[in-house]
Amino acid sequence: MSDLTSKIPSRFDLILFVMGIALFGGGALGALTVVPLSLAGGAGTAVASAAMFEALARNPPTES
Repeated sequence: MSDLTSKIPSRFDLILFVMGIALFGGGALGALTVVPLSLAGGAGTAVASAAMFEALARNPPTES
């Protein structure tokens, strides 16, 4: 029987992925379009902050 838990990304892996995409996307949007960098970066930071709040405050990690 194979161990599938090591091949499937965990919830926290997905949250880190969302945070990275939000930060990179905000910076790229600000750099490549007419949207001000401060506005686009701020929006990306807000999304990443919401993901971090979800991961640490609403559903904190527990020992399994």
